[in-house]
Amino acid sequence: MKVLCKKIFSSVTGEDLRNESPWLKVGKEYIVLMMSYSKNNSIYISFETENYSSTARFHLKGFEFLSHYIPSSWITKVKEFNGEKYINMIPASWNYESFFDDFEDEEPHAMKLFKEEAEKIYREEEEYCLAQAGKNA
Repeated sequence: MKVLCKKIFSSVTGEDLRNESPWLKVGKEYIVLMMSYSKNNSIYISFETENYSSTARFHLKGFEFLSHYIPSSWITKVKEFNGEKYINMIPASWNYESFFDDFEDEEPHAMKLFKEEAEKIYREEEEYCLAQAGKNA
């Protein structure tokens, strides 16, 4: 799944950030690593940040889908966070309670899982786009 950043909004407040962010750039394409849907019909996407040192979660508002390919490793899970339920589409290997805390703490196992899944998602997206380009040629 690939998106194009058209405008930048705060994922916390929804505020227009005037196209400025250290994490992403307007006009740049990003590969989606996971998605979340909240009960208030908000959709959030996560991808590697501009400096590739972490992932960031952004409201889908401000992005345009360029590819709708769903990675083969994604599963769907319902989780609760701060009293709100979310439906998450996430790589199966990241689906354990402490994954994101472990990743943030740079725990080796979580870092390895993140790298493996991100590489797989990037590779699958590239293969999908190449196949689509061949169909349209």
